Amino acid sequence: MKKLLLLLTFLSLLSCNTGPKQGEPVDNQGITTFYFIRHAEKRTDQGSDPELTEEGKKRADAWVNYFFLKNVDNIISSDYKRTKATAAPLAAAHDMDVEIYDVRTVKALDLLEKYRGKTVALFGHSNTINEYTNQLQNDSIYNPLDDNDYDSYFYVRVSESGKSSGVKESMDFMEK
Repeated sequence: MKKLLLLLTFLSLLSCNTGPKQGEPVDNQGITTFYFIRHAEKRTDQGSDPELTEEGKKRADAWVNYFFLKNVDNIISSDYKRTKATAAPLAAAHDMDVEIYDVRTVKALDLLEKYRGKTVALFGHSNTINEYTNQLQNDSIYNPLDDNDYDSYFYVRVSESGKSSGVKESMDFMEK
């Protein structure tokens, strides 16, 4: 009888749910999250380092709304006017500085090492944000974005063990 009681007690303890209840925050400790975002619409009459168009400025402001309920630890940008201007409203809303990275030398694994356990919004280019996503997933599934694609971005989560999952998402922020 005592053995049966011990067995039932043991089984009841095993069946207890120790995970978060519905609505409780999930502990993401150890998870590194990247949002790889292309700069907003750029002017075509200003050479190789153009500023944003009026539409691009509106899109940059729209990222503030997208991240309104999301925790962001770092906001980083390549050192170009268009990427810094796209990142600036989000940085201002979070009272943060935009950190600059060198798009020519920084690899995804460098970013992962530097920002491990953080949530990062990285503002880059049509032919770099896909590469960072591919590098973190050790795959080549994503091609560069089309030149007129300003709606797509990549979302990648990397666990402490290095396992990653990434998706290409599209968000049309602009009113039609």
